[in-house]
Amino acid sequence: MARQGILISVVLFLIISVTSSSVLAQTQAYSQPSSENQTMYLWGDSSLANGNCYTHFSSEDSTDVGYGEIEETENVNFSCSLDQPLLEDMYLNPESSINLQLGFLIQSSENSGGDELLLSLQKDSEILAQQEFTFSTYSNEQVSWQIQVSENMTFWEQGSTPQLNIQFNKPSPTALECLNPQKALAGCEAKFRLYYSDNTDGMTVEGMFPILNASDPAAVNPNQQDNDDDISSIAVGSGSLSALLFSPWFIGIFAFVGFVSLQRDRFQLGMVLEDESDEVTLGDSSSDGTTLVDSYRARVLTLCALYVAQGIPWGFITIAFLTFLADKGVGAGELALMLTLGTLPWSVKFLWGPVIDRFQFPSLGRRRPWILLAQSGMVLVLASMMFVPNPEENVRTIAWMFLVYNIFTSLQDVSTDALAVDVLKPHEIEKVNSYMFTAKSVGGIIGGAGLGLIIGTLGIKATILLQIPILILIMLVPMYMTERPGEKRFPWSEGQGSEQLQEDQRDFKDIFAKLRTAFSLRSAQLGIVLSLVMSLSFFLIPILPLLFVRELDWTVEQFNVTNGGIILLFTILGYLAGGQLGRRFGGKSVIIYAALFTAVVTSLWGLTESMWSNGTYMMVMWSIRTFTWGLVTINIYSLVMRVTWSEVGGTQFTAYMAMMNVSSIIGYQLTEPLASRFDYSTLFLLAAALETLIIFGALFIDPAETRRTLAQESSASLP
Repeated sequence: MARQGILISVVLFLIISVTSSSVLAQTQAYSQPSSENQTMYLWGDSSLANGNCYTHFSSEDSTDVGYGEIEETENVNFSCSLDQPLLEDMYLNPESSINLQLGFLIQSSENSGGDELLLSLQKDSEILAQQEFTFSTYSNEQVSWQIQVSENMTFWEQGSTPQLNIQFNKPSPTALECLNPQKALAGCEAKFRLYYSDNTDGMTVEGMFPILNASDPAAVNPNQQDNDDDISSIAVGSGSLSALLFSPWFIGIFAFVGFVSLQRDRFQLGMVLEDESDEVTLGDSSSDGTTLVDSYRARVLTLCALYVAQGIPWGFITIAFLTFLADKGVGAGELALMLTLGTLPWSVKFLWGPVIDRFQFPSLGRRRPWILLAQSGMVLVLASMMFVPNPEENVRTIAWMFLVYNIFTSLQDVSTDALAVDVLKPHEIEKVNSYMFTAKSVGGIIGGAGLGLIIGTLGIKATILLQIPILILIMLVPMYMTERPGEKRFPWSEGQGSEQLQEDQRDFKDIFAKLRTAFSLRSAQLGIVLSLVMSLSFFLIPILPLLFVRELDWTVEQFNVTNGGIILLFTILGYLAGGQLGRRFGGKSVIIYAALFTAVVTSLWGLTESMWSNGTYMMVMWSIRTFTWGLVTINIYSLVMRVTWSEVGGTQFTAYMAMMNVSSIIGYQLTEPLASRFDYSTLFLLAAALETLIIFGALFIDPAETRRTLAQESSASLP
């Protein structure tokens, strides 16, 4: 019961986190100005003396009496500001005007001098427009202020605050004026009243702002020069490094790989990262039975389906949506920020490992409940994105929701990888790994190329909506599949689960003790190093859409189909071929030679800028580089899985994958400083140099060390 209580608490915490994040994002976006939300409303306390007068772009608010009031008319000076600074840049139509409707009731002297009502529209402390109004006292007065949008009003940068400043300065009514019956009936006392948007006195209180969509051609930031050279500079800098500076490094790498090739046995280059086929019993890969441990077919179907579920939204965000934003003028730094937020949960996903290893429901399966929880969260977050108005204008909101989405996706990934470690036979690791990551690429094709083709027609919301039924359909696979004989499919089903799992419940102390043992081995430690250098060249990912769409004039649809279709297809071919080549020539050999070849292709791509205008050439170079990188990637996954100790598979393997994502984040964070300084050719050469670091990361890992050293301890832990 204690374990169930803790698990339920974790579930509630995650659901509340997602819900609150979604509601907060929705509330913030709804009260902010946008091209679909142009009406500003005025709110505040009943006493203007408190200074609590504010505006926002939502009618969902209320006040006590519908107005704010000060019992004096001399030296009245206060401001009503937007309740929070602008979350996004705001653009106003330069050919239109702002229409402010306000309501006042002022009781002051009419004949004793002073200053009339002075209204000012401000951006922070900067006065953009100002006008004086004169009207009768002792009666409700409607003020209509038409403000022609001038050059200093067309662009409001993110973080600025629109303000309405109100000033009035006249003395109280004189004794002579109070003889007027109308004024005497009104009390003949000083009063300054400002009506709010929910007043019941018939005053219209609102402001209409001619807000443009950020993608509108008229939406211009006057602080930026509007010419082709400046648009190009948004993408990358103009600095360059001569290829000769990189020559010593690459010559040294070739010489080093040549030396290693002569010492193949010493560096275990020929070792296959799976058990030899003659060690496999006949029933190991059978399809008999209906559970994952009984059926090879069930193992492959379930693991691949779960990886498809990861790939669809990831392909949509990182390919279709990212290219859409690049086409709308979003810079490399902001694109990299979005990728960073999406990758962040994967960088700390090792925290899930001890949790899923510790808290389990053996009657329902060791990993399946966590997988179903994660998938439910993924669907919930995608559904909550539907409540974000104008996602294309609220990129930061979507980015933060993408962060929450990936918290659940990382949980599914950790649980799925742990399931793979649990149920896959030793000789199936490389082959099924290639199937799993191929499935993720298929999901990426669906999300990237498939949804990328229709995003311009259906819009972002409809494209997001299409993903929900697909994920629910995939969710049915683990829902109706059990891990081991005797387990329950549903909580109300009959069954008790594995007695061994019932007895094998461990506490955190035991898990961390075994984890320390696993990482005490040299090869396990080098696996962390390899994972950290694996994706440093990923700083190119946010740069490619800028190169193709802005510089080479590819359409968004062309880039999406290429990146989300053809390129992912070559990724799949690389995964499939990588598994076969790893079994034929040894996994470490494939990693080292394919990494070197990838670096060569990347270098040549950067050195042949004169041929970039040829679309066929660009696709060929991109495809070759993608294919060889697929060879590298799938064998690295197999290598770190090989050095993972199954006793803590859910935690150790997750740690490797998390470090790979830390490497991706480091790569993404390199985008802004490198792209702002160097030109495209130099960026390709820098990426190639970083790709060669993989050779050193993989070379000294002994794939057999974990099983050879810890086999005895694993046997001792069995009942």
